[in-house]
Amino acid sequence: MTERAFMVRAGNDNELVEEFKSRSLVAVGWEELGDVSDVRSYEEMKARFNSTDEYSEHNSRRIAQNAGQVNRFALEMEEGHLVLSYDKTEREYLIGEVTSGYEWEPSDHPPGYPHVRRVEWEDTVSRDEFTTSTKNTLGSTLTVFSLDDCVDEITGVLSGETPEESEDDEDTVPFVDEVENQADELISDILANMDPFVFEELVAAVLRAMGYHAKKTQDSQDKGVDVIASPDSLEFESPYIKAQVKRVQSKVGSSDMREFTGTLNNDERGLFVSTGGYTTGAEDAARNNEQRVTLIDRDKFIDLLIEHYDDLEPEYQATVPLKAVYIPSQDPPLEE
Repeated sequence: MTERAFMVRAGNDNELVEEFKSRSLVAVGWEELGDVSDVRSYEEMKARFNSTDEYSEHNSRRIAQNAGQVNRFALEMEEGHLVLSYDKTEREYLIGEVTSGYEWEPSDHPPGYPHVRRVEWEDTVSRDEFTTSTKNTLGSTLTVFSLDDCVDEITGVLSGETPEESEDDEDTVPFVDEVENQADELISDILANMDPFVFEELVAAVLRAMGYHAKKTQDSQDKGVDVIASPDSLEFESPYIKAQVKRVQSKVGSSDMREFTGTLNNDERGLFVSTGGYTTGAEDAARNNEQRVTLIDRDKFIDLLIEHYDDLEPEYQATVPLKAVYIPSQDPPLEE
């Protein structure tokens, strides 16, 4: 039957791989859902998650993602489909064929993993046997996901064929660049949904992390200046900085820029932070003001946030929670 293929990860940390092998099965958690054999659709699966106390407090995105995984395991997967699981220790994939329907086995399963499918394991294949694009797909962190786009390559490898890297694979964006771009976009999403006043506080916090003494102005008296900063706490040292902060989708125009530069005295510097960027007119207005205005767009602000994140006060780290992760700085070279 084949036609479709799925990955089912062997627990959270590869701890179930030997049990998967010896007992000829794959299994997933979400034990509190109970038996889902009566569920008939993805929407019903989401409803089950929402009505289960242990999951009902999760946000909608997490519920949708987890419901999709259980739905794939219990409803989409069928006898005859290919199923893969990964042995991280050996860097190889178990590949087999699903031989049963969905089973609820709370008393005969890997502890905490009562949703079961029986499998006839056919072979193991080294990760190195697959092309770059397929390895990228196989690297998803989800517990259960579709491998339909890779099924031809997987069946070919099973039959002894050696897949060739396509031109698309060779032109693939390096993994580190892809991760950085995705991270920047996710940070951008957080900023785009942040309260504008909280964003102003965050800008002041980043300036403090950079070594400035910075604070948000009183909203009713700011006259277009949202943050003030100085190299010293008594504001004796130059330059004295006035900042305007806009968490917006559209570009700042020349009129807004001229209005802001009009607040600057001769011994003051201006900082304009806009997540929407600037029109050419606004950039010209900033340059014509004796080079005393520095423009920060979304990308530059994210760069500053990441660069000085470790020195950011904990309450402001919490507004944009980030985790440091080590990843290879370049992809492995393609084989000749």
